[in-house]
Amino acid sequence: MEKKIPTTAHSPSPSQATISPQDTAVNLNAKSGSVDIESGMPTTNDTEQEQTAEEILAKEVETLPMRQLAPAFLGVAMTMFMAALDNSIVSTALPRIGTEFQASNKVELVFTCYVITFNAFQGLYGKFSNVFGRKATVFVAIVIFILGSILSGVSQSMTMFLICRALTGIGAGGIFSLSNIIIADLVSIRDRGKYQGFISAIFAISALVGPVMGGAFVDKVSWRWCFYIQIAFAAITIPTMAIMVKLPRPKGNVWDKLKGIDWLGTFFMAITAVFLLLPTNLGGNLYAWNSPLVITMYALAVPSIFAFLYVEAKHAENPIVPPYLWKNRNVVTLLSINIFMGMTFWTLIFYLPIYFQIIEHETATAAGLTMIPLEAGIFISSNIVGILVSKFGKYRPYIFTGTGIAVVGICLCLVLANTSTKAVHVVVLFVCGMGIGQLFPCLIVAIQASVERKDLATVSALHNFFRMTGSGFGVAINGALFQNHLSSGLVKANVPEIYAELAKVSAQKIVEIPDGYREVVEEIYLDSMKTVFKATIPMAALMFLLTFFLEHIRLNAKAPVVPVNEKAEIEVVTTDKAEALTPEVKK
Repeated sequence: MEKKIPTTAHSPSPSQATISPQDTAVNLNAKSGSVDIESGMPTTNDTEQEQTAEEILAKEVETLPMRQLAPAFLGVAMTMFMAALDNSIVSTALPRIGTEFQASNKVELVFTCYVITFNAFQGLYGKFSNVFGRKATVFVAIVIFILGSILSGVSQSMTMFLICRALTGIGAGGIFSLSNIIIADLVSIRDRGKYQGFISAIFAISALVGPVMGGAFVDKVSWRWCFYIQIAFAAITIPTMAIMVKLPRPKGNVWDKLKGIDWLGTFFMAITAVFLLLPTNLGGNLYAWNSPLVITMYALAVPSIFAFLYVEAKHAENPIVPPYLWKNRNVVTLLSINIFMGMTFWTLIFYLPIYFQIIEHETATAAGLTMIPLEAGIFISSNIVGILVSKFGKYRPYIFTGTGIAVVGICLCLVLANTSTKAVHVVVLFVCGMGIGQLFPCLIVAIQASVERKDLATVSALHNFFRMTGSGFGVAINGALFQNHLSSGLVKANVPEIYAELAKVSAQKIVEIPDGYREVVEEIYLDSMKTVFKATIPMAALMFLLTFFLEHIRLNAKAPVVPVNEKAEIEVVTTDKAEALTPEVKK
């Protein structure tokens, strides 16, 4: 394919030189400015000029100078921290929320409602970001997220709270996807590993700060402040993003852009998420597995999937998920790994605080502090691996070691459930973090490296869609197993109905059960927690086995850049000279 090279650094010239990248390279001599030799595209400080979406996506990505990249990355990092903090802070508050609304048996639905809406609009956010621009789309996502957080804080019933968490999920889905997409716009594929490692570290920090902050609010003030605090973060994040992040704005008529969106595909993608995740959570908990509602939802999921695939393949002019992506071996494998990673990671995040509060009799704040080793492992491993990926251009070895260590860590959780020794807690959680932490930077870099530039936003959105789908399945499946084992255990132990109902409806009220029965109930809770850990082991094992199907794609080294002034002279260089300027990088 031929590329046209502008002759000026800031605006296209009527006269352009057409150069074949297979046979030639471009040598541009100047005093200021720069040009990417691989792509022939000039770099410019005027990053917010209006261009068509096609023109923007046609450009190769090169890492910006640090003076431009650092403030832009700060804006993205703050946005990610705000959304990630919401996840960790809520998990600590859920036991108290369930108690206040007398609905502890519905706390898993809080996460399910969030995940369903998080996933439902993933494809739409990816497409919106291409046609409306990254910044405009991420601002919409932030506003929806903050609105959902405020309404969650003022909720007066579990039903209202579930609806508000669903609204929050719509905004959070956009924040997570668009942050990954913006980083990909700012940083070359080779350098992306270390920056994704920094983002993973932000997740670790938020997962550390969130439970502690949430525990302090729950114990000292009110669980509602776990949501009101997001207003303060938004007051800092929105101006930072607006000022620091400079990206091109696609031009064009808004109405034409809206008509070009794959609305039908978005609809089928959304209802498929509902029909898969909701019955998985309701079954064995609020409804029997053989109830008409659960069976009907599962039955409707099958035609919804086929309808979505048909619309994308035959009907949509601009599909949110192009069918050819399903033929890409790496894309399919990495999305599958993401499912089981979501199952594994979120089971730990969701159930470990409950374990420490109920089994170890810790306060919400103390339970949050006990999670420090897990987050420390994620922080250390994600940063080290991110730097190694950027240095050597290889990601597959770290996906292999990460999934393997994660399996070992989950198996060790069975030891965790049999002891209250703090040293054991630290070791087990740290091992889990060291394994899972390696996957955060590697998986997103791997899937972005497996597709062309025009599909980058799509696979970034799918990356989050499949991980959160796995999260929803993991929490829902393990929640059903936990509740079923708890209910049957209470019946077998002949626990009086009044105490059994108290244990099932409000886990925090176990301390109010009289001695004699309380010890029995706590032992049943411990056995139920072991069931959760046992069910998580095959999830982690499948994640490990899938790594053997990955094909390695070497990440290209950063191409050398030479200066160019506003009226640069173009010299067409022969192949021999080109090889001297740009050493060949084999994939």
